Amino acid sequence: MSPCPGLTGANWAAIHENAVIFLDRWADEAVRLGWTTLDLFGVHPEAGTTRSNYCGALIIGAEPVSAITETRMQFANTTFYRDTLGKPTGSVPLWQFGKGGKP
Repeated sequence: MSPCPGLTGANWAAIHENAVIFLDRWADEAVRLGWTTLDLFGVHPEAGTTRSNYCGALIIGAEPVSAITETRMQFANTTFYRDTLGKPTGSVPLWQFGKGGKP
């Protein structure tokens, strides 16, 4: 079952699987480099992933992470830049979507 708008079927399954792999392989490094919960798992509080400019790296990237630095996360064919200028604030962790706000 999809946790929010924009995540469906195979897309949600791939994101979930890659997030679990990321946590097993990269979580300690991500914490050391300053990545936050919202940097990784953020979604728009009302529109879910249909507002991709609010989404965290692991929500956008449907591929396994291949490298991580302080400011970017590399996937097989894409890169997520954490320090993108003009990125909106106000996202919530995916698991808080539809629960009325931030934890």
